[in-house]
Amino acid sequence: MVELRKPIIRHRKVVSQGGSHYIAIPPDWFDAHGLDPDDLELLLVANKDIRIVNPVHEEEVYKEVTEIARNVR
Repeated sequence: MVELRKPIIRHRKVVSQGGSHYIAIPPDWFDAHGLDPDDLELLLVANKDIRIVNPVHEEEVYKEVTEIARNVR
């Protein structure tokens, strides 16, 4: 059985710097998921919302986001 963790939800400000925009991810997100930020590439899923995803869960998140998009139409 897969252990479901409560999602960490934080308000984050978008910071503009040098023509790019950045979102800071809090260290507790990495700690809670046992991830090393120096050894990780994250997936950004965006349409009207932005979701930052651990690539390990890319397929399940893609399915979930696709289902949400179908139900919005």
